[in-house]
Amino acid sequence: MSERLQGFDYQSSPYHRPNQKWVCGRLGSGDCCTIGPDPKGHCGAGPQCKPVRDGDRWRCTRGPLHGGPCNNGPQADGICACLTPPCRPKRSWKYRRKLAVRSTLTATLGLIVLALAGTWAGSMVEPGHLAAAHSTIDDCESCHATTGRSASAWLAAAFGQHPDLPVDTQHACLTCHDVGEAPLAPHSLATLPTAGPAQGSTLGPWTVELNRMVFPDPETPIACGTCHQEHKGASADLRAVPDSQCQVCHDQRFGSFVSGHPEFSDYPYDRRTRIIFDHASHLGKHFADEPEQAPQSCSGCHVTATDGRTMEVRGFDDSCGACHAGDIAGNALAGPKGVAGLAVPGLDLTLVENIGQWPEFADGDLTPMTELLLMGDPEYASVRDTLADVDLLDLDSATPEQRGAATTLAWQFKALVDAIQSKGSQALVQRLEAALGHPLTTDEQRRLTGLLPASLVDTAQAQWFPSLTDELNDHRAGNAPATEAVRPMADEPEADDDNDAAVADDEFDALFSEDSDEGFGDLFADDTDDESGDLFGGDLFGGGDVGDPFADPQEDATPEPEVATINHEERMALGGWYLDEFTLRYRPAGHADPVVRTWTELATRQPAAEDWLAPDNPGACTQCHSLESDASGVTSVQWLAKRIPATEHHFTEFDHSTHFSLLGDAGCGTCHQIDNEAPYADSFDGRDPSQFTSNFAALEKTVCLDCHQPDQAGTDCASCHRYHVGDFKATMPNTQLSRSQATR
Repeated sequence: MSERLQGFDYQSSPYHRPNQKWVCGRLGSGDCCTIGPDPKGHCGAGPQCKPVRDGDRWRCTRGPLHGGPCNNGPQADGICACLTPPCRPKRSWKYRRKLAVRSTLTATLGLIVLALAGTWAGSMVEPGHLAAAHSTIDDCESCHATTGRSASAWLAAAFGQHPDLPVDTQHACLTCHDVGEAPLAPHSLATLPTAGPAQGSTLGPWTVELNRMVFPDPETPIACGTCHQEHKGASADLRAVPDSQCQVCHDQRFGSFVSGHPEFSDYPYDRRTRIIFDHASHLGKHFADEPEQAPQSCSGCHVTATDGRTMEVRGFDDSCGACHAGDIAGNALAGPKGVAGLAVPGLDLTLVENIGQWPEFADGDLTPMTELLLMGDPEYASVRDTLADVDLLDLDSATPEQRGAATTLAWQFKALVDAIQSKGSQALVQRLEAALGHPLTTDEQRRLTGLLPASLVDTAQAQWFPSLTDELNDHRAGNAPATEAVRPMADEPEADDDNDAAVADDEFDALFSEDSDEGFGDLFADDTDDESGDLFGGDLFGGGDVGDPFADPQEDATPEPEVATINHEERMALGGWYLDEFTLRYRPAGHADPVVRTWTELATRQPAAEDWLAPDNPGACTQCHSLESDASGVTSVQWLAKRIPATEHHFTEFDHSTHFSLLGDAGCGTCHQIDNEAPYADSFDGRDPSQFTSNFAALEKTVCLDCHQPDQAGTDCASCHRYHVGDFKATMPNTQLSRSQATR
């Protein structure tokens, strides 16, 4: 054979050195380095070339196999600027097979000698008793796929050559055990979290290094039996895994928790709290000002979860209601209480043209709810940007375009009121769906409308726009009515002091004018057809309809009934809609009101309603409930504090209930110490929950080391760390019901 299988020079072929003990860790991906590991398995990554001096300059000598000379060239001091990233060298397959053969032969010979020399040779072929959890299993085939097959199948399975064994055997375990989305993958995760290069990686104990040679690479499926080994007796703990086995796949290895375990980093505060509660300000200020409202201990606000693992926050009524229930009801507000819903915007009626009737004393801005409803109309959406920086109550400096946009706003608001009055809550739903661009669920529809009474809308329309229907018809026909200020009768202002006399004279003249339809005319006229026009018409003293003028007035006088003043705001103290002059307001029915909550959630989906999410508008929900955005930019309101379901498993877990007896006089402060200088509140300015500063100082490893010693609480990895990560629970057996079972 004259043709070579591969080139051996460095310019034409990357020689992978298959006969050596160690090979590059990136050999499988095809981008291995040309240097390779040293005989002891240490990565030789470093500069990709050795620059040579060429006159007063350094010249790159990187070979053509790796791209030839680099563009940047060596550094000024002659050091190569291109570095090969380090890797974790692997043993070559030839050396692995060599070790496997040696180990197998040694173990086999040892077992044979023990079997032949001992008196217990017969018991060696017995597998042993099952653990207590599996003691009811009496059929080997339930777990062992090779039971009942030929001897060759058993032999093949023993050496991992049976094609169906991994599938059959592991499915037997998964019949009762749910361990995540990828049960045979490392940590039951389809994709492992990425991490940077390991710092300070060293060789671990000999047991760890031996396991690294025996067990497969971390990327390959891991059988359940690798860690959970049966037939060790009824008292055996199937979950017990030696620490050395845990470190098989980890680059950074160490001897024990006491010696070598990395220091904690911001544990356990890996994200900000969902509820905005500043412990430092409450303890140092608010509770100091109102000590009767302050909790006596941490347990006043926190309670142990059902499983004892975590501490949960008590409900609003128990932990926050004493101070903040009145804030939600609006007791401290000097103005109207509740959330401003549909409100008439104030307009400069002297300059806005052809809008028909408009309340003269309306002076409010567009509320977030009103603007969100208007966004469902394309015509308003087209002028919204034009009115962005315009004071609608003062249009003196406004451009003709801005004044025209104000006119459009007025008619769109009137159309909105008319739609709500004629179609009811369905109009609200249609407007919101148009603004959001997607349909609302039935539950969202009910909550968003808040059971707005139709009669309340009718009352508001009658007060705001008495001739609304006629005006809209004229406007749509192209005959927009002129601007007319509407002044409610109840709000008629009294005459000024300087003009009292003049107003009184004018009214008197009008009252007694002969031409007046509203006055009495000439009281003494004798040419009227109606006797009532003559003051003395009829028999004044005849006891007619006029009555006896000399009778005691106290006998026949009927007292005027007192008109009770109705406070619509107080009538809705327990929650509901009411009319406040030019605004339809909604009073929340206490904390977690479904109407306010749903409107707040809706505002997160529409940029036009961003004002709704301000901490002081309109329900002030976001003063305590933080806003968070995910990777795709979707914002959500964190209504609930952290809750970890029993089915949720993390890499690191801590059982609070088992540590309560170890706390000293400081109680929870033994581990959790408040950092008074931390800018906790400032960390909620953004919406990334991972970018924050905790209210508490991070825990240090020394806190745990006080108890976790080999001769005290123990230092096993499994004490704090879980292998299977994800959301899962024990699988319910699939029991098929039959008619015979039903008739027993």
